Amino acid sequence: MKKVAVSIAVVAIVVVAGLAMLGMSNQTTAIETSISHSASSFKQMTTETYLSQYNKIKEDLAVKGIHTLPFQLELDKQTNYYRFYYPKQANAANEKAIWVSVMLSADQKTIDGIMYEGVPDVHTVKAMIQATGLTWTPELEQFVAVTNIAKTPKEMVVSDVKVTIEGTSAQIKVMVDPVKLEAPKKL
Repeated sequence: MKKVAVSIAVVAIVVVAGLAMLGMSNQTTAIETSISHSASSFKQMTTETYLSQYNKIKEDLAVKGIHTLPFQLELDKQTNYYRFYYPKQANAANEKAIWVSVMLSADQKTIDGIMYEGVPDVHTVKAMIQATGLTWTPELEQFVAVTNIAKTPKEMVVSDVKVTIEGTSAQIKVMVDPVKLEAPKKL
């Protein structure tokens, strides 16, 4: 999987560099714009759109023999929180339990944030992040790598999507939030 991601990143860099060398800066700008627009659409993404994208990624990974958690929007009646995934058995306090919560905006359809909490499942975390529309990069790969997790939160912002990760190799918390406010240019 890592080799495929690296290969795709190298091909994208070569294509952009080749277009720039040929003087096709308009096409290069169009490629860069389409990448950032796909991720910035996470700001207004509905749960329906997100789940559709996640399930497509999940299906693509299943063909390769890679398992990810099944996501669907549900209301956890015990906590009154919306979840994409949670343990439904009576003993939800199990140390191996995984929770994927979703925070919704006032319209109850648009995503304000997603939080994965529990035992590290790198494939699910990667699919969860990719479903926001982000293009997977070697930098994201390194950032999400389980061996690189620290107890203090680490944060990375890519194309208006903020990814925060903290924890240990046994228990992690990953938060994915759209960056909705832009910093003022001048005060």
